[in-house]
Amino acid sequence: MDAGSLMAFPRFSLAERERRWSAVREAMVEEHIDCLITPSNTGHSTHFQAESRYLTHCGGGGDADIACVFPLDGEVAAIATTCDRWRHVQEWVTDLREARRAYGRRAAEKLRDVKLVHRRVGIVGLSGYIRAPEGTVLHGFMQALTDAFPDVDWVDFSDQLQHIRMIKSPEEIAFLEKSTELVDRAFRRIVDVAGPGVKDYDAWGAAIGELCKGGSELPVHNHWGSGPRPTTLTRPTHGDLQRGHLIVNEIEAAYGGYHAQGVQPIAIEECDPVYRALYAMHAEYWQRCFDALAVGRTVGELDDVCRETAIDVVPSGGRFEDVRGRLAMHGRGLGSDAPLVTGTGRSPRTMAEVFQSGWAFVFKPSLSVRTESRAYSAIWGDTVVMTDRGARRLGTRQPGLAVAGAR
Repeated sequence: MDAGSLMAFPRFSLAERERRWSAVREAMVEEHIDCLITPSNTGHSTHFQAESRYLTHCGGGGDADIACVFPLDGEVAAIATTCDRWRHVQEWVTDLREARRAYGRRAAEKLRDVKLVHRRVGIVGLSGYIRAPEGTVLHGFMQALTDAFPDVDWVDFSDQLQHIRMIKSPEEIAFLEKSTELVDRAFRRIVDVAGPGVKDYDAWGAAIGELCKGGSELPVHNHWGSGPRPTTLTRPTHGDLQRGHLIVNEIEAAYGGYHAQGVQPIAIEECDPVYRALYAMHAEYWQRCFDALAVGRTVGELDDVCRETAIDVVPSGGRFEDVRGRLAMHGRGLGSDAPLVTGTGRSPRTMAEVFQSGWAFVFKPSLSVRTESRAYSAIWGDTVVMTDRGARRLGTRQPGLAVAGAR
């Protein structure tokens, strides 16, 4: 379809398509892979659909399962239920195949048209996928393929494609910048709306509405919690906000499917004085850790910087004990991008990864203390991109605690 007759959606250029396809096919040649298949799976707020969308430019929104069959040579196929809807929103792929919910069966039909010189087919998501160690391929999908091709060597291609996707192009970064702008708008809207007596879900809903009004897709992955000493849940409560409550969160926007994230604690008029003091220290701590980001350093070295900076920022000999700083970051893009450094995602392999120009991730190192026999922690975050000159923030918020409801 001619680009001028497509529906109005954020789109990438054909040059971007060629950049991606060339990089993937080079990796396939190295592994003697005849064809690559990415399964349909809209789990984890569509993050598990990243590879199919990365290769086809099809997807987005709810009920948007896409599988992709990507030959080393020949036409790329996108497999979808009600596949004609994707003909009018992109110009990357013209081989659109109707799944009728049987994605594995239709992928096998396309694979019969592919010349399998080495009888080796790559699959994304067999195991060890980011945030899905047991994989993202449904049993029925894989069974349909193995039944149709019992003599094919099925090769897990998750790592190879993940490392290609980690390096973001200028076009991808522009989408992440737009998403980050929407995240900042959402936080400003929470501050405008939240106050004593306001429903928790009204403040949350104001943020989600602001994302949608700015062009973000849904679903997006959000965490939210409120109260005197809150922890994050996956949705707001039906209770009322009160003076002294603290809202803690992770807010995502997905402009063109590119998920940027921010973290912004918000006090309702006032909060526990310990949190106020801790977040004041965290603002300096975050900036110093951010300044230490550099191409060529390892993730483990940044973790050491976070730990050492925490000890330096929090005054010794005072009321704060057991001071701990810890790196937290994870890739931003079409889905659950690497690297993943969280409380449960700190593999030795990840810690040995070297920062490269083009990495994009949410950077949210944490600072925790104990005082008066109680534990407190502070976290704030923004999406950043690595350049040869260091890290560049995509957002404009100031690190630290925001205050809502103060009239």
